[in-house]
Amino acid sequence: MTVPLDLAFFRRFLDRATRVIVAESAHLTELDAAIGDADHGANLKRGFTSAAEAVAAEPPATPGALLTAVGAHLTNTVGGASGPLYGTVLRRMGKVLGEEPVVEAETLGRALGAAVASVRRLGDSAPGDKTMVDALQPAADAYNAALPQGVVAALDAAARAAREGAKATIPLQARRGRASYLGERSIGHQDPGATSSALLVTALYEATDPELCAVPPEREAAAAEAPARAEPAGRVGIVLVSHSREVAASTAELAKALVGTGDPAPAAPAGGLPDGAVGTSAELVRRAVGAADQGRGVAVFCDMGSAVLTVKALLAEGFGGSEVRIADAPFVEGAVAALVTASAGGDLAAVLAAADDARAYRKL
Repeated sequence: MTVPLDLAFFRRFLDRATRVIVAESAHLTELDAAIGDADHGANLKRGFTSAAEAVAAEPPATPGALLTAVGAHLTNTVGGASGPLYGTVLRRMGKVLGEEPVVEAETLGRALGAAVASVRRLGDSAPGDKTMVDALQPAADAYNAALPQGVVAALDAAARAAREGAKATIPLQARRGRASYLGERSIGHQDPGATSSALLVTALYEATDPELCAVPPEREAAAAEAPARAEPAGRVGIVLVSHSREVAASTAELAKALVGTGDPAPAAPAGGLPDGAVGTSAELVRRAVGAADQGRGVAVFCDMGSAVLTVKALLAEGFGGSEVRIADAPFVEGAVAALVTASAGGDLAAVLAAADDARAYRKL
């Protein structure tokens, strides 16, 4: 079977990819909660949905322009590492495809190879590092190897190789990305980036079948009538104790913004003295703990000195609710990691472990 790689094909790919990412977003976030920031599915869902709306409003004229526009949109709208990584993949593919209205199968192969090379450079990653490269590199290789059999067979081979590559990350120890901070604890978990990459490569193959990409009206209606998701149960709370009211409040807001799910666990600031002066207030700390306590424990982050002493004194007296623990972790990075884990439903031990892992965060 011959399928023209024209604008209609790549529109089907984008539509299929968006639907699959939306459908699998909870699973991707679950995978990411085990070894990452628990935001992968939510971030990709937001990015692809927004990108699909953007190109529908201002339709690009060629396949290359479409992928370039989607890639640029992902880079600008997706939080975390997913934005620049997936944005790079699609923008690089778009550049290689150029301005031709119909893409040659060989050109698509070059585009896939160039995209993988670009993302490997950006992330300083290689096959075996437990990243999206473990799905994308085998996919590009399989596509080009199977191309003599035709573009449909080549895309099928690419999709199968990507899925196998994603599964093969389970026994690997992560050497790049957030998961690498976990060391041996990253073993036994499938990499979320490789998993979402496999979904996208599979969507590219499925775009060869227009009937498969069409959603029957009854399925659309069923999705619209699906019952609303139940509200999440109580989660571990986070309290930020700083000598500065502004530092505590802004750190809490930053952590909430980086959660990515749109429904973060409680994060309560306790900064400064009641009159706004610099210092630590036992009363403000007690109020913040009470506000953050949903019955599953509270992790308290302190910036320095008297903040730690104040919380220790209150712990000796008792807060009267669920268990309260001081997190021995960096104030900002630890709070972000803890809130992400708490928002994903992690217990107090998991939240404190995530905060402790933040000690290993490196900038260079």
